[in-house]
Amino acid sequence: MTRISNALGIVLLTCGASVFAEPAQQPPAATADSTLDRDIQIARTLTEATRQATVAENVTLTDAQAAVFWPIYREYRLEVAKQNDRLAQLIRTYAAQYPTMTDNDAKKLTATYLDIDRKRLDLKVEYVKKFEKVLPAAIVTRAMQTEQKLDAMQNFNIARTVPLVPAAGH
Repeated sequence: MTRISNALGIVLLTCGASVFAEPAQQPPAATADSTLDRDIQIARTLTEATRQATVAENVTLTDAQAAVFWPIYREYRLEVAKQNDRLAQLIRTYAAQYPTMTDNDAKKLTATYLDIDRKRLDLKVEYVKKFEKVLPAAIVTRAMQTEQKLDAMQNFNIARTVPLVPAAGH
């Protein structure tokens, strides 16, 4: 269970909402939960700022290109954040169900995970088209390569902390 909690922390810290996003709407929570939520939001914002800085370091843009790219990029990251929020919720659900996981629970978790993955890919396809309308293809490719590498690091950190579903009958 501790590994799942650690994974949730990693998801919340590395997936994050955009620097320019407002915190996701959440129901009122106890003071300790509110403090945790605030701390998570701060960490997510810092992580997203680091991500944007990494893209900026790897993608050379003219002032004119930057003026059109960055608003679209921030829009893209806001959309990705919605899927990352779904992933964080999925891990919360997994953590709650882990001790008593049923086949039906496992099927639902898998279906939700695949839907999140599919929507992330759909967002990449959608936003590559938007980027290509305002930037040369080589710059778009470099930006997406940078995003992919950052995603891979994020996914590795999550994967190494989320335990496998308990084997049936155990």
